[in-house]
Amino acid sequence: MLEVLANQVRIEDALCVDPDTRLVFLPAVVNERIAHSSEVLACEATKILFERLRQSYEYIIVDLSPLAPVADVRAMTHLVDWFVFVIEWGRTKIDVVEHALWKAPGVYDNLLGVVLNKADLNLLCRYEGHRGHYYDRRYYARYGYVD
Repeated sequence: MLEVLANQVRIEDALCVDPDTRLVFLPAVVNERIAHSSEVLACEATKILFERLRQSYEYIIVDLSPLAPVADVRAMTHLVDWFVFVIEWGRTKIDVVEHALWKAPGVYDNLLGVVLNKADLNLLCRYEGHRGHYYDRRYYARYGYVD
């Protein structure tokens, strides 16, 4: 991706296609950390790149760095239509999530959903135990659900 943005490589030469899924990838591989990666993501060249990609692809999925410690996600809000927020089970604190979304209104306003990653299904059933009865069909009758 960086070589494409710097006009060192044509986009057609940088794209990788998975033969099984036919998904097309544009890798952003770096050997060392970029000091101002948010500036690269917010620059005019990145906007032009996304405009070109939108002409060829129905969906563009961007895997970004974590929202809380890095400004990269906030720098992309003008290019990304929707965000899916990934939270790691047992590691991501609720107050960190709230603070991160509060500090990034462009993400919050375009939040499509949240994914709970690495969930421990054995522990998750403990939470379902006391609320599991709620999902009994009789509770859905008021919403028009019938057998």
